[in-house]
Amino acid sequence: MAITQDQLKAIRQELKNLKPESATSPGNAELTVKQTIMALAPTLERMKKRGFDTPEIVARLHDRGIEVKPQTLTKYLAEARRLKGARKTKRQTTASQPPAPNTACRSAEPQAADTPPPAPHLHATATVIDNAFTQQEI
Repeated sequence: MAITQDQLKAIRQELKNLKPESATSPGNAELTVKQTIMALAPTLERMKKRGFDTPEIVARLHDRGIEVKPQTLTKYLAEARRLKGARKTKRQTTASQPPAPNTACRSAEPQAADTPPPAPHLHATATVIDNAFTQQEI
């Protein structure tokens, strides 16, 4: 079957406008249980501070379709705390570091410490020596 340029153009346009049937937008992407717990970690930690124990939190999560065991929840929350602490430490270290030294090149002109001491005037020294010999001879 031969295809004309017009048909090719129409096919290209149709294919270009097609969208997959199971398209997932970034907001609808499915998260793993770990990703979900990590995202909810601050809220879950506040629940613990308010008096909820781990099995109660697991039951509330289960009611909302998040299947997680109490041991796993404890492990994920500990990891979230560790990561939060590492981020805080990193921010504090970055903020307290002194600014980088100025690494700009020195100018090509000689500096005071780079210049050698002035050479003695040879002409004046030779004249003094010549005068000393001349006076001795006289």
